[in-house]
Amino acid sequence: MTRPSIVLSSRELFPFAGGGIGAYIAQLARVLAPVADVTILTAGWYAERHRELEAVDDPRVDYGGARVAFVAVPEPADHGEFYSHMHLYSHRVLVALRALFPDGGPDLVEFSDYLGEGFVPTQARRGGDPFLADTLLALRLHTSSEMANVLNGHLHRDFEARMHRDLERRALVDADVLVDCGGDIRGAYERFYAGVPLAPRVGIRYPLDRSHPTALPQLPDGGPLRMIYVGRCERRKGVQDLIAALSAFTADWRLTILGGDTDTAPLGHSMRRTLELQAAGDHRVTFLENLPRAEVPGCVVAHDVLVTPSRWECWPYVVLESMAAGVPVIACPVGGLTELVAPGVTGELTTATGVDALMETLGAAVANPAAFRAGRDPAAVRARALALSDPDGIRGAYLELIARPPRRVAPRASRVPPSEPVPLVSVVIPYYGLPRYVEEAVRSALAQTHSRIEVIVIGDGAFTPEDIVLAELATRYPIRVLAQANGGLGAARNFGIDQSRGRYVVPLDADNVLEPSFVARGVELLEVREDLHYVTSWSRYVHEDGTAFTPPAEGYRPVGNWSALVDERNVAGDATAVLRKRLFDRHRFSEDLTSYEDWALYRELAHAGLHGHVIPEMLWRYRVREDSMLRDVGLRREERLLAELDALIREKEVAWVSTNG
Repeated sequence: MTRPSIVLSSRELFPFAGGGIGAYIAQLARVLAPVADVTILTAGWYAERHRELEAVDDPRVDYGGARVAFVAVPEPADHGEFYSHMHLYSHRVLVALRALFPDGGPDLVEFSDYLGEGFVPTQARRGGDPFLADTLLALRLHTSSEMANVLNGHLHRDFEARMHRDLERRALVDADVLVDCGGDIRGAYERFYAGVPLAPRVGIRYPLDRSHPTALPQLPDGGPLRMIYVGRCERRKGVQDLIAALSAFTADWRLTILGGDTDTAPLGHSMRRTLELQAAGDHRVTFLENLPRAEVPGCVVAHDVLVTPSRWECWPYVVLESMAAGVPVIACPVGGLTELVAPGVTGELTTATGVDALMETLGAAVANPAAFRAGRDPAAVRARALALSDPDGIRGAYLELIARPPRRVAPRASRVPPSEPVPLVSVVIPYYGLPRYVEEAVRSALAQTHSRIEVIVIGDGAFTPEDIVLAELATRYPIRVLAQANGGLGAARNFGIDQSRGRYVVPLDADNVLEPSFVARGVELLEVREDLHYVTSWSRYVHEDGTAFTPPAEGYRPVGNWSALVDERNVAGDATAVLRKRLFDRHRFSEDLTSYEDWALYRELAHAGLHGHVIPEMLWRYRVREDSMLRDVGLRREERLLAELDALIREKEVAWVSTNG
């Protein structure tokens, strides 16, 4: 029997990144290695150090025989024509998958939801990419950057940060399945992303490293309650609430804070420094610098209890590992903590988040540490951690997940009766003063793999001697050539669409070129997905002579008009798209704008709740000319055009005609 292939894609990996996600990936690879061929796809930051550790047989980079591959990480501002560095990184992940699996995609790829690194692969799957046809794409819920930023009190407003949030949201929708550990994780996501149609959920626990069990702690005979907080000094972790709660007690106690600093204090200041000021030199509070991960359990067992005052957590490794060391946990009732912590067995849950709830729960333990210690059962605490991380159960759950069919983009034949004809697609080519290029555009339209194509060329005031090319094309190709007085690009497109007979229309500028599969890929999606109203793709920039641009400015890579950012930048796509013709019963290309009329249409559609899909492949070529309309008008008068576009959209949204009488 063929072993399944599993890819774990994560920008974090232990021992190179100390967070819980990196530890999870390393341990999951070891757990799955006996039953699957595992590949870890991680950030290129670690490639050189990985080679060094591998050369000396460092056991930390022994992932059970898993293959490790690296993805080059772009600099935050070095993303070329992509909308953010994570948009580009996500694309590079898909490129790496194609290189690693040249004969077809793996059985399963699991991404982290954080920063949307799975966006482009899930976008490709929803776009019918044959490479991923039999690959199940899972998104592990660790905590999105949007959730973290909200809880850290700073929701970044710059375009790139908002694009990251959009990439995260879309991946949560387009993944085949969302994987979480349990508790209230899914519920919290549903409440946070209210109205977003999240992908189906599957519950699979985190694995736990059992190779070096920590000795169960020896309970002290007396002394004040000794508490430890382990985690970043971060607003969402609630550590400032913990210090405030404990400072209200006059009884003796001890608190160790172990974790790195962040800039999540008000105005972006150091949270570590803020906490030190909050503690005001209180001898009961000790701040420790970061310890090597292997030394953390030994530090934890020197305390009576781990306190996790977080305002939100998924399934924190620090809690699972502390329990495995036999140390109980006091935590807030959020996310996975509601299941990780069994009250009366492995610790206690507060009634809520915040200072008052922490005071209520910690008060009895601080006042009577002997009674708290008497109620501890380190063996029971460890047993709970081991039961929650059973490796056989985790392996079995992943094998069941692999057997689950992906959310397929159904082939047309399964949805359309055989007696129904293949839909006619009308390619509408507005022409004005481009005799050098128009024949190549016409040929590309007629060379489509889709079998029913009509081509309509609109001569938009084309009455110069050079425009005789249109008459010549009409005698050599099965096309219709129509003429109108010069009205501009939007008017020419609308006129051609009005004269078309197809179920779908494809506006194609006379200097651009379609790849052969462009129409077929778009029609396939529109025939089976009623929720889509247009399909477009990435484009490849070419020079006037047809040669391709070199990286990083290779082409235009929109994401779709589902993003609210379409009101600020054209993230929706070019006019070159397969659109349902019925859209034009109510929506038209603007005949008033001298540029950006495609952007205006996609904004109008978005405001009407009509969205499209972008196939993340370069399925058409955009010719960049020195005298193009975009260069001649769009870029030079961009601010004016944007203001005109805003006014146009707002004008259409208002009923100006009186309905009285």
